[in-house]
Amino acid sequence: MVTVTFLSSVQDFQEGRIQDVAERLGKDHPEWTVNVVPPEGSTPLLKRYKLQFGPAILVNDRIEFVGIPRYRMLVERVSLVAAGRISPRTAQPPPTPTPTAAVKPPAPTNPTPPPG
Repeated sequence: MVTVTFLSSVQDFQEGRIQDVAERLGKDHPEWTVNVVPPEGSTPLLKRYKLQFGPAILVNDRIEFVGIPRYRMLVERVSLVAAGRISPRTAQPPPTPTPTAAVKPPAPTNPTPPPG
């Protein structure tokens, strides 16, 4: 299940557009959970994601958009997340280091002769 959360702007910026897009997304894709957080509830979430004003869109508690994108772009991104694929525009997670075998010290190139 995919959850799309619209964080409202603390300055009431694009409030009507947020409502329109959220309602349309909920009607067109009933399999997705769509939430709209009011401005007073958005403040702690915006700070959590290091944003000051908003609006922003979270998909499964990951920030995907700052501002309100075109509807088609939003649907494409949420569909990618729903399919379990990472968007090519999303920052990739850092690569995990692969464990390597213990490094052996290099063999000496000129062995020392035995004493004698």
